[in-house]
Amino acid sequence: MSQRSPDAHLPLATEEMEARVRETFPLGTPPEVFAARDGHGWLDFPFDRYRYRDPRLQAWLREVGAILRDPERLAACRERHLRPEERRALERFLRAYDDLIDD
Repeated sequence: MSQRSPDAHLPLATEEMEARVRETFPLGTPPEVFAARDGHGWLDFPFDRYRYRDPRLQAWLREVGAILRDPERLAACRERHLRPEERRALERFLRAYDDLIDD
């Protein structure tokens, strides 16, 4: 008896979308490192709401999305993968961004 994928309910990404995802994201980078370094650039991360033909791509996107939607986990990734000066620069950027949004 085969086990159903947890992503089986998701719509299948088009081949064009899958190609663009491969071009956009550094799939050789661990999801935790990507989320720590570049997660702030994604207000929304819709890519894990699709099913992909490549199970490794699927798993990578699912993991990144899970990290980005969990503030505690994202903070832990940043603590683990960013140097102190990178964390400080990111905090300044996020404060400035929040101030811009609030205005």
